[in-house]
Amino acid sequence: MRGAFAALRDGFSLPARPPWSYGVLCGTAVALPLGLGAVAGAPHVGAIVALGAYYTAFGDTYGQPYGERAKTLFRAVPLVMLGFWVGAVLALSPLGAVAGIGLVAAMGAQWKVIGTPPVLAAISGFYAGLPPGLGPALQMGLGGVLFCALALALWPLRRLHPLKRALSEAAAAMADMLDGLAVPEEEWTELREEGSRALEAATTAIAAFNSSEESDRSPDRYADTLARIFHESVALRSLRAQTIEAGVEQQGLDEAVGKLSTALRESAEQESVVAVPGALAAVADFAERVTALRGRASPVQMALLGQVRRCMDRIAVAVRSVALRSSEGVRVPARLPQLTWRTPSFEGGIAHAARVGVAVAVSMALLVNVHDHFGRWMVFTVLIGLRPTYGDTFDRVVLRVAGTIVGSTAAAFLLAAVPGQGTLVAVVWIFATLGFALREVSYAYWSTFATPLALMLMDFSIQLNWNAAGARVALTVAGGVLAVLAARLLWPRGEAGKVCDLVVDLLREHARMVRTLVDRDLDRLPDRTEAAGQAAEKLSESLDTLEKEPGGRAPEELRQAVTDARRLRDDTILLAAVMRGAPEGTDATVAILDAVADRMEAVAEAVRQDKAPPEADELDAGLADMASRVDTLVEEAEGGQATSVRRELRHAVAAHPALRTLTADALRLTDDVTR
Repeated sequence: MRGAFAALRDGFSLPARPPWSYGVLCGTAVALPLGLGAVAGAPHVGAIVALGAYYTAFGDTYGQPYGERAKTLFRAVPLVMLGFWVGAVLALSPLGAVAGIGLVAAMGAQWKVIGTPPVLAAISGFYAGLPPGLGPALQMGLGGVLFCALALALWPLRRLHPLKRALSEAAAAMADMLDGLAVPEEEWTELREEGSRALEAATTAIAAFNSSEESDRSPDRYADTLARIFHESVALRSLRAQTIEAGVEQQGLDEAVGKLSTALRESAEQESVVAVPGALAAVADFAERVTALRGRASPVQMALLGQVRRCMDRIAVAVRSVALRSSEGVRVPARLPQLTWRTPSFEGGIAHAARVGVAVAVSMALLVNVHDHFGRWMVFTVLIGLRPTYGDTFDRVVLRVAGTIVGSTAAAFLLAAVPGQGTLVAVVWIFATLGFALREVSYAYWSTFATPLALMLMDFSIQLNWNAAGARVALTVAGGVLAVLAARLLWPRGEAGKVCDLVVDLLREHARMVRTLVDRDLDRLPDRTEAAGQAAEKLSESLDTLEKEPGGRAPEELRQAVTDARRLRDDTILLAAVMRGAPEGTDATVAILDAVADRMEAVAEAVRQDKAPPEADELDAGLADMASRVDTLVEEAEGGQATSVRRELRHAVAAHPALRTLTADALRLTDDVTR
């Protein structure tokens, strides 16, 4: 019961502002044919056309680039038509429809290119009671074409809007990271993850606009510049903490960082370079303060400030580049979408597809002799409520049942208070507008409005009175119970077997990342860091899934491993920033980094083979040697030794803390995964 209350509380929250304009578009596409059908005296035809628009909108993805949306929608319309026709044909043999629609449901769950809308159309076709001709299917396709026309009408004017929004949000996330250099660790982790997700979203948006023939790749360069700010911000936070420990004043640094953040945010939001000169001047002032400290600050402090200054210079140049690209505008050549059929990609595992197919077939079999408009609601609930995990299925069913009760009651009240087709059209428009807008931020609100909307479209000839609403709620509850039972009983556990491989990938990708420092291939470090981060994210998602399985529990040691892996990536980024300004061969870090990578690879192999991990090697001794080397350098530099010693000191002082934490985090990571 506590889980149900938690699902309701979280489900009926609004974490973001709904896209109301998109809701109005969907509401108009669904209500318009219904109204025209009523005026023309053909409400049945209008309802089928409206249902086609509804299913097509169901498969649309708001915020996706228009070219990608066009390909998705142009594939969805014929699939929805085909699904409705298949359902009508299967209605000739109800017993055969049990297996047929179960198979269609399994295909929709397994192949993303098919998805849910054609399966919903097949169920509707089965229960529609119409002859299996092409007329109703073509009418449903007409509704899909209507939605496509409305959804893509602004393509010429807003073609680049999703791309610009993704880049702007990524720039804002980088500005948030700059503003958060001094926040506590937990808050910084959240800012860092938001920044990483924003960069990934921007990269995904760019990929939808690029083609191999294009010579102008300005969006790619924009994203690369933002990624540079991300890496330098991670390094700067660590260096800032070290300067505080060394007793260096932060006022000039924090002031310059604040102006860089403001310039970055304003350039992305207002496409202006007005704030950039002030930010560059603040960075120059900070550099002058650092220069003025020579002779007064200790060698250790000057070494740290030199690294901070280098990071600030790279961030300043990157902010200037972002501002210039924003003011010039993003340029991407216009091109029509290539409507090629790709190899179907798997939405979930085979076990989940089989689970959906069996559960839908069972729900059909239970109601095979109740071949009327009521039976479909149980089947719909099973199809939509059943998720790949038991926990997600339970939450989805709770929200759908709650939304059905609230939405059906509200719709019945409105239609009872003001009966008539005009009221029906108005309620459909309101519910479609609210439902599709809120779908982007809350499944609970989507269920509240979408369920009565769908039943008003499908059961247009039947008045939505209290008895009908009660019957649909009861069937929805029954379908929810069946979905929960299917998730609990049919192959509910399977994620535990994937965790071992994901742990191995995590260790190997982080070892490859460290090897990049050994090879001083710093230009490839962003790609290696991203690959390591994706491996950690996959393990984290797998642990989340494991906890949603019956009796599942994610080991805390692996949760800690994900955290230690993130710290290891931060340490690597800091070391890269230090090594970028150091002459090759002047540091003692390479041997230790090699040992770190070797140990992670050895532990990965032990985990893969289910063997005992290798015993601790000489990493600790190597670190002790590094520490003594730094102490010797400090003594020599403070005693006025040669310039080469001072140069090595600048590198060692900045590198040593990061190297020490990198090794500690790597050892902790390998220990976590072998407990």
